[in-house]
Order: sequence, then C-alpha cells, then structure tokens
Amino acid sequence: MLGALKSVYIYRNLILQLVKRDIAARYQGALIGASWSLIFPLLSLAVYGFVFGVILKPRWPGVEDSLQFTLILFSGLLVFNFFSECLSRAPSLMVANANFVKKVVFPIDILIWVPIVAALYHLMLGIIAWLLLCLVVGQGISWTFLLFPFAIIPLVFIVAGFSWFLSALGVYVRDVAQVIGVSMQLLLYLGPIIYPREALPKDFRWVMLINPLTVPVEQFRNVVNFGASLDWLQIAIFWLASLMVFLAGKRFFDKCRHGFADVV
Repeated sequence: MLGALKSVYIYRNLILQLVKRDIAARYQGALIGASWSLIFPLLSLAVYGFVFGVILKPRWPGVEDSLQFTLILFSGLLVFNFFSECLSRAPSLMVANANFVKKVVFPIDILIWVPIVAALYHLMLGIIAWLLLCLVVGQGISWTFLLFPFAIIPLVFIVAGFSWFLSALGVYVRDVAQVIGVSMQLLLYLGPIIYPREALPKDFRWVMLINPLTVPVEQFRNVVNFGASLDWLQIAIFWLASLMVFLAGKRFFDKCRHGFADVV
C-alpha cells in the first residue's frame, strides 16, 4: 500500500497534468469550456428539484419539504456519480492509453488516478452547487458538514482498488465495460440513493449492506443534510474493507500488467 501511495506522491505533477488534459478534452469545443463543470451540477440540481419536488413528490421519512428532499437526493447522487464515473471508465483505461502502456518506462499504475482525481473535482463542484442551493433556500448548514471527507476518503481507496482490477481485466475481457454499465444501474436502485434503507422490508435490508455505496452515501448524507455525526464504527469497518480492496486490486493489476503491451 505504501508503495502505491509513494508512487502517487512521486508522480503527482504528472497525474495533475494528465487530469488537466482529461478535463480540457471533455469540454473541448464547448463555447463556455470548463464552466460546464459547475453549470452541469446546478442544472442537474434544478432538474431533480422539478421532477422529484413538483412532479413525483416522493417523501423521505421525517421530511415534508420538497426542497429539502431535493438536497437529500442530490447529496446521495453526488457520491454515486463519483463512484460511477470512475468505475465506468476503468475497463477501457489501459486500451484508451495504449501509447502510455507501450512505453517501458511509463508508470501505468498511476493512470487509474486520472479519472479518480477528475471525478473528485466534479464531486467538489457538485458540493458547491449543493451549498449554493442551501443558501438560496435559507437552510442552515451544520458544523458536521466538515466531517464529510471522512466518508469520502475511504471510498476513494475502494474505487482505486476496483479501478486497478477492472482496468487490468478490461484489457483481456472487453465485455467488462458492458457489465459495469448494468452493475451501476443495480447499485443505484439497490442502494440508499433515491430512497432510504428503512424503506425496504426488514428481511431485505441486508441487500443494501453488500452495496459498497451504502455506508459512504448514508454517512455523507447524515453529516451534510441531517447534522448528525458519523457512525465511527461503520466508518472504521468501511476503512478496513476499502484498504483490503485497494491492496487486492493493486496486486491483481501488478500480476496482469506485464501482458498489457501485447494486447492493447
């Protein structure tokens, strides 16, 4: 693990340059360029507010105000979108960067950090959009908001582990990208994203416990929306699980990487 983190530190400037190039390429040709990074989450928030606050009018336990429900929904979607963006790109990451993979001296293991850092950038802009709506509607922000990194950081490690695994597997099995697309939809609807875990019958709540998004979404939502503190036991268990996935993913990647240049 220390070796993987040391590699990130050593090549941090290279990673940042690749992230800047990645973000610039995403908005290349757009009239307002990277400004879409902030405009898009604001537009998404407006759409969610209209659809769920005006048309569908769903309810969250103990929440009657439609704007508050919109904030609760959006906070969960922010975490899901970060996870989905990283893992959706992972299977094709090595193939899309074949020119780097075929270079003997290039540290290809750092390539997974490019979509992760880019997704973190968009996550932070989404949080800014969430804060702006809070200010507009006059909803107070609790001091517990400052605890949200403790819910996000272990998710970054688990995403890194999955990304190493999927990027290595995706080189040899190109169908992985299609499976991930379906899997993301399952994780969305079988997680506490658009409805709380309590909405499920007690006999089926265990299904959400195998969803890697359940703990970070619930903990993130609790500290930013409900002013509640973190469940430190859940966070500790999730940290342990994320580090195990991180190490397993890196080990799998290192075992597979030697054949990448011959396949891509």
